Amino acid sequence: MKRLKYLLLCLLSLACSLSMADTIGKDDVVVLFDNDVHGHVQGYPKIAALKDEMLRITPYVSLVSLGDFAQGGSLNSVSHGQYAIDIMNRAGYDLVTLGNHEFDYGLEQLDLLTSSLNARTLVCNYRDLRTNTLPYKPYSIRQFGNLKVGFIGALAPVTKTSDSPQSFVDADGNDIFTFGRPDFYSVVQKYVDEVRGLGADVVVLLAHLGDNDFFTETSEETIRQTHGINVVLDGHAHHVIPARYIADQKGDSVLLASSGAHFENMGRLVIHPDGKCTTDLIPVADYHRERLSVSLTIESFQETFRHLPAIATCEFDLVAFDKEHNTYDRAMQTNLGSLCSDAFRILSKSDIGWINAGGLRASIPSGKITFSELLAALPFENSICVAEFTGRQIVDALEFGVCHAPEDNGSYPQVSGLLFDLNLNVTANIVTDDAGNLIRVENGPRRVTNVRVLNSNSGLYEAIDPDKTYSVASIDFILKHRGCNAMLENGHLIKDDQMIDTQLIEIFFSEHLNGVIGSKYSTKVVDMSR
Repeated sequence: MKRLKYLLLCLLSLACSLSMADTIGKDDVVVLFDNDVHGHVQGYPKIAALKDEMLRITPYVSLVSLGDFAQGGSLNSVSHGQYAIDIMNRAGYDLVTLGNHEFDYGLEQLDLLTSSLNARTLVCNYRDLRTNTLPYKPYSIRQFGNLKVGFIGALAPVTKTSDSPQSFVDADGNDIFTFGRPDFYSVVQKYVDEVRGLGADVVVLLAHLGDNDFFTETSEETIRQTHGINVVLDGHAHHVIPARYIADQKGDSVLLASSGAHFENMGRLVIHPDGKCTTDLIPVADYHRERLSVSLTIESFQETFRHLPAIATCEFDLVAFDKEHNTYDRAMQTNLGSLCSDAFRILSKSDIGWINAGGLRASIPSGKITFSELLAALPFENSICVAEFTGRQIVDALEFGVCHAPEDNGSYPQVSGLLFDLNLNVTANIVTDDAGNLIRVENGPRRVTNVRVLNSNSGLYEAIDPDKTYSVASIDFILKHRGCNAMLENGHLIKDDQMIDTQLIEIFFSEHLNGVIGSKYSTKVVDMSR
């Protein structure tokens, strides 16, 4: 029955597939790409089928990934990325560059993953300073008929400080790895020149750089600071870019494309025999062909996931909701909120941990806790970041977060290292924009008073200093995206795009709590109001 189902899906998609193939010739080179899959494995059977489809038109087809394939999602979390590698091998990937999150499991696990990956791993700007060698090949030149295409891998230099930074220094704090700073653009140019010198007709940069304001060496700036690149296929920022043209250092036009994230789209680069390049994106939801062998591989891993071992035990419920699914955490502090924000604060070595109530979507029942329950509670798999704010900014953010209490509100702050009193008899005196984002808190009585911050040295809570700077660890949704508490409007991001929240909390369970959620968290709710 499964085989019949997949056959029917293939037949239904045939007409759509044929129309997509009309513009591709037998001598064209097709490069299919994804980026920032983050465990959304449902796209792998489809991109494998698309590769098969393209191979029926032209023999010159490659399948590449632009990074962040081994982290995110339940299957990656329980296997530390190995399931993703096994699925990609089945799908037939040819080349990959690494994303910053490939380093989340540590360098030893990264070595295991890349050594078991059939695809060649390319990174030109990751260097071991102890041996002055590159752990991975910087480029690969592929011959497609009469056309030589040079593929170069490049990874965001911010990886040095954003992911597993302890892996990149020795016991004395000395750097043992570099990601190209401060000469990143020169490093990229060196290898562009090298592949050109080896006869590459077309140069494709397989990049995990992004183009957010939070990134220093962006994909667009890399184009502007170099010459000789024809196409940049990019990841990291999760942006959907079907095709964008940027002038390089010499004024030549470079094609930039990115498929988004989470297998929203499959990317396709077509290189014509004359060297002309075009890109398009194919929505995964609109493509119904699947390679059966890849689908069955995923199903077998998902069956294993249903029988996961416990990652911790707890004798009481960790709550976000009551049994009628009415919210607790959107109007008061809960033990689940405290545990999560504790994990953020302690493992990020920050003054304050913070998660909005809307980021918690299920309670965790007492007993053995598996990753499945943890993922149900935090389904969005946000990245952890750290930013600095003044005490005044933090107090304003608290005022905004509780402005609707006791009504249901996803902005309600679940915090660690921070105590405050909440007076529900005072009306929140805040000014917001049309989208409901905080602009400012007006003068006058406040709902939030007596704010205190934990002194990690003394273990005592002290009155917050309006002019002092404090570090806050939270999810990227809070710290990087306007909305919710809009906290970063005047803050300073110091650690970007670290571990995914569920992975960090799992480590907190095992390494900090020794697998047992203790009585410290037994009080289910704490009403801050008076």
